[in-house]
Amino acid sequence: MLQTLKSPNKMKLKMISCSSCSEPMPELRLLKYGYNYCVKCSEAGLGAGRKQGIPILMGEGDHTWVETVIMDAEQYEQYVAQEKAEKKLDKSDTAEKLDFDKEDKRNLHGPVKIINPEKDA
Repeated sequence: MLQTLKSPNKMKLKMISCSSCSEPMPELRLLKYGYNYCVKCSEAGLGAGRKQGIPILMGEGDHTWVETVIMDAEQYEQYVAQEKAEKKLDKSDTAEKLDFDKEDKRNLHGPVKIINPEKDA
């Protein structure tokens, strides 16, 4: 048996304005889910701002994997600024890197006999 309602039961929701477009949206969206922007702005990417993903290599040796860290536009800008600042750092006090291919080609003298003058006297 098919039944239809003559007047659908509509809920009366308290409306507030969207923080992004100022159109009315249900207050329940803010109270229950924490969104201060409407569904339309959310679908357009305007509400929470643009998201960025940064791939991070984790683990070591044979046990490595890549994780993606998702961040909002403000966090991404801070990340990029930090990366630029690290590249500009003075690296003169870092450890010396040796190229063993070049080290092997140096003109080394050998075998050398060490003479102890106290013992020979």
